[in-house]
Amino acid sequence: MSPERLVIRRARATDLSQVETVARATWPVAYAGIIPDAVQRRLLDRWYSLESLRGALVAQGSGFFVAESGGNVIGFAQLVRRSAESAELTRIYVLPDRQRSGIGRQLLDAALTELAAEGLKHLTVEVERDNGPARRFYERAGFVEPRQVTRDVQGYMLTLVEYRRPILD
Repeated sequence: MSPERLVIRRARATDLSQVETVARATWPVAYAGIIPDAVQRRLLDRWYSLESLRGALVAQGSGFFVAESGGNVIGFAQLVRRSAESAELTRIYVLPDRQRSGIGRQLLDAALTELAAEGLKHLTVEVERDNGPARRFYERAGFVEPRQVTRDVQGYMLTLVEYRRPILD
């Protein structure tokens, strides 16, 4: 049996319910022991409702990509332009059973290609300080750690590390 072909493409409105499914499958694994379950549910309900995702899909300056295999969305990434020179990777997730297979890197590369074509210079991302697997992913992808930040996210304090990398290596 041959492996299913992976396609990285722009997200469409018809993908959003599957994007929500990926987020709900991924968060409990990614944030176990980092973000309390009740807080995860509250944030997922707010950030990954179909209404919120529709807004993110069409927002000015937003780039939303999905990884599709066998007709199913198995990962996604969103970036938001923050200035004429920089953008922020606001979310990137791959189903837990498909992680460590290069899909996240392909999503990131698609975003970097688009940003480079637009002449942007830097990409930033904020990641939970205690999320070791995500931090290793970003470090392998050329992000460096300039600073630690704390954010109040709907009444819950997150301790984050902000990474930055040039768009072009």
